Amino acid sequence: MKYYVDIALISNEEENLGYLWRKLYAQIHLALVEVRDENDLVSIGLAFPKYSDDRFLGDTLRLFSATKEELESLKLEQWLSRLEGYLFVGKIKEVPPTTEFVSFRRKQFKTNAERLARRQAKRKGISYEEALKNYENFDEEKKKKKNRLPYINVKSLSSDREMKIFIEKSKAKEESQGLFSTYGLSSESTVPWF
Repeated sequence: MKYYVDIALISNEEENLGYLWRKLYAQIHLALVEVRDENDLVSIGLAFPKYSDDRFLGDTLRLFSATKEELESLKLEQWLSRLEGYLFVGKIKEVPPTTEFVSFRRKQFKTNAERLARRQAKRKGISYEEALKNYENFDEEKKKKKNRLPYINVKSLSSDREMKIFIEKSKAKEESQGLFSTYGLSSESTVPWF
């Protein structure tokens, strides 16, 4: 990753950061969908420079790519025009020399018995009701309390469902070049950390 651009969220009394993250992330996801390959992967990765493990993503999103042209091809001005006044898009810059790399990946938790039952029914070819019986003793509250990762609320355009994208940061021993999901995340590909 040789180039990056920062997008800073500007929260005020009317719009909190969670709401702004939701709007920004939806637009970035749509922009990445437009440049995905045949495997639904992209060469642009995301980072959260002010990330902390106590459910805080900060107020900045950083996009990385190997070339300046890749970032320009996203047409961020077009995708983010409706959020004007709520964010600041910086200039595309070269990544400074760094020896630190991280990966940001989506972490999914088994916190919803209904979701798990739907998945099991589909996977095993059984009815939803039968699968739901397998989760009768599922303790959702206990599972939810264990999770302290930062997240962004999103609405799936394909299923029209609300969901949380939990984001986990991991340090890497070395740079690992690769592709990212259309959410800009990967468990294997890294981005520079500075």
